[in-house]
Amino acid sequence: MNSENTQNRFALFDALFHKIINKMKRIEQTPRHFGTDVLLYPSEIHTIDAIGRNPGINITELATMQGVTKGAISQIIRKLVDKEMVVRMKDEKSSREVFLVLSTTGKIAFESHKSFHARTDPHLLELIGKADEHQMAFVKEVFEAIDRFCDQILSEQSPF
Repeated sequence: MNSENTQNRFALFDALFHKIINKMKRIEQTPRHFGTDVLLYPSEIHTIDAIGRNPGINITELATMQGVTKGAISQIIRKLVDKEMVVRMKDEKSSREVFLVLSTTGKIAFESHKSFHARTDPHLLELIGKADEHQMAFVKEVFEAIDRFCDQILSEQSPF
């Protein structure tokens, strides 16, 4: 494949990727109900989802999993505690260690979020189901490269 062809293919990929990022930014600003009367932003419901899938997770593990700072996760957790979705539990062995579990209302939101994705993701799930191991490995490699790119940009002091 020649260099110009590669650049053209990358430009198409880059344009589509930025279009998706812009839509995701809009989605991130829109709260929704997930089976309760409490409005939840995507960052909140995805935090609920992570806790629901990993009961007893701590702030550090949650921040690493979601690719955000401990400070950012702490703010989200504070909001979710105020919304009575998440409960902070002290570790009996270490009074400093706090782990997170979902409240009854949080569990309702967690299950509703799973149902939401079951309704909204069938085409994506179908594509993933049809992909062979090589295709899945390629997609994973692309996402990992994007993740490393983001880490690199975030670690730079100045873009210039």
